[in-house]
Amino acid sequence: MSSLTRWDPFHDMTSLRDAMEQLMERAVLRPGLGPTGFGASSVGLMNVFETQNRYICQALLPGVSKDDIELTVRQNTLTIKAKLPELAPKETQKDAIYLLHEFGGGEFTRSISFPKDVDGDAVQAQFEQGVLTIAVPLAQHAQPRRIQISQTGEQGQQKLTAPTASRVVEEQDANVHERSHERGHER
Repeated sequence: MSSLTRWDPFHDMTSLRDAMEQLMERAVLRPGLGPTGFGASSVGLMNVFETQNRYICQALLPGVSKDDIELTVRQNTLTIKAKLPELAPKETQKDAIYLLHEFGGGEFTRSISFPKDVDGDAVQAQFEQGVLTIAVPLAQHAQPRRIQISQTGEQGQQKLTAPTASRVVEEQDANVHERSHERGHER
């Protein structure tokens, strides 16, 4: 028995952004050590997933010391920087003729942008057995909130309340009072 499947030319197509990231990874950042190429390196490979109210990021950093890792959060972007140690002493490398050289020391940087706003002040991280685990909480305003729905009035009118004019006047009066108080201290 055979089945007929409709061909979709866009199904297997890589997005332009993904293609550019792969090109930069293979050609500039880690030539010969790309995630899918021969001699693939496990350094910096990541799992990122969303759970209730936070993102969890796991990054493989084998051989890296905790003191050589720097984490930064700016807006919705998490950046991991690490210094990979050179395993062979410089004296040995000077006279060495490599038969195979698939990894080495140097700087490593990886950034990920989250689709939802995050709380950069509450990020937590731990490093154990070469795996860096980072918990990035969602910002309070980005978390879903249950909204209570009220009944409509007897005549079908809603009982929604608008900010009152007296509240606005009170806030303006308070601001004017603060400014006049500050001016009094300047003299």
